[in-house]
Amino acid sequence: MARIRRTARSTRTITALAAGTAAALALAGCSAGDSGEATADGPVTLQFWGWVPGLEDAVAEWNGANPDIQIDFFRMTGDDGDKIPAAIDAGTAPDIVQMSSHSLPGHIINNRLTDITEWAGDLEGDFTESSWGTVTFGDSVYAVPQDSGPTGLLYRADIFEQYGIAVPTTWDEYVEAGRALKAANPDVYLAQFSPNEAGLWLETVWQNGGSFFQIQDDAWQVTVADEASQEVAELWQTLLDEDLVKVVEMWTPEYWAEVNAGTIATINYAAWFPVLLEESAASTAGLWEVAATPTFGGTESAGESGGSVTVVTTTSEHPAEAVEFISWLNASDGGVEHLITGGVFPSATTGLTSDALLQPSEFFGGQVINEVFADAAERVPGTWTAGPTHDLTTNALKDAFGRVANRQITFAEALDQVQQMTVDELTAMGLDVAS
Repeated sequence: MARIRRTARSTRTITALAAGTAAALALAGCSAGDSGEATADGPVTLQFWGWVPGLEDAVAEWNGANPDIQIDFFRMTGDDGDKIPAAIDAGTAPDIVQMSSHSLPGHIINNRLTDITEWAGDLEGDFTESSWGTVTFGDSVYAVPQDSGPTGLLYRADIFEQYGIAVPTTWDEYVEAGRALKAANPDVYLAQFSPNEAGLWLETVWQNGGSFFQIQDDAWQVTVADEASQEVAELWQTLLDEDLVKVVEMWTPEYWAEVNAGTIATINYAAWFPVLLEESAASTAGLWEVAATPTFGGTESAGESGGSVTVVTTTSEHPAEAVEFISWLNASDGGVEHLITGGVFPSATTGLTSDALLQPSEFFGGQVINEVFADAAERVPGTWTAGPTHDLTTNALKDAFGRVANRQITFAEALDQVQQMTVDELTAMGLDVAS
């Protein structure tokens, strides 16, 4: 019988991750060492692959202060992340790797990540509930959170002021604001619907206490089309049916042209998005402000798009030393300041009050926008459970949303289709799936 810990985050069990796979037999023995101190004879050198700008400076600071644990850093670019699974399987992977939190289950199932509970289990209080929830499975910890993507409502303050529309605080008010804007100027849309950007969907499902997956006893439960998601579907169906949103693929030249032209009045997205807006819509400087993401009735929950984590691979011979470094990098004041300087939004609670984070933004008219995102980070539900088919599921959602945009199916029908596809994929993988 699997060990199960029931918490406010959700119920997770590593047995369910590995049910039906031979890799389950190896999970119990993938850790080594007995403390967070350097235990090898002489200095230890660890290879670390990551992509955050400025990590070289963080590594240099660590190496200068820790002669017994030295870090050899490699900057990941392009498809470097795709090389990691094969490198772990071949025994040639680096000790420490930065990766998306959504990818953890697939790597755990394939016995690629060290269970670091022995050295990192007491770090829970150093991180936001939602980010810690993404690295824990049952009683086991498989990564240390690094950055996250709490959401905020980026809105064109000039447009709202011009038409006398109040900034919405709930999703019901958001729809009403869209209707008022359409009545005032039908050429300006409240927001965009971008079928190619699943993160815009994920963040709102997460805010509503939903997830694509959950664990039921020792089996995966697919919740792509559960009640939380259906409520989000109803919201977006209204926005689409009433022509309150502009259908345009995100990240394309056409999308940025619409943003620069002022035809999109709000963008509800993650804390890492403002810098991209500033880079791609410089002509709109001073016109934007950030407010809290509208809430679902009766709740104060905020949204989240997920983030990255640092893991110790099963090929590492020095997991204790590796955890000592990644704990410093992701949870200490000094390490977190390097991350913030590199442009990421930290998962560690110490970072949420950092002077480095809470700086005024000239692009946003001098507003300290990260105050909004920091507040949101502490209001994200701890309900999200990553699943082994996350990429397949999100890609299927994008395909289905393309058909929604063409009015071939509804959002509800899209969810039902992707729900069944995900169940079929998990079953094909030999995993137990709850009915």
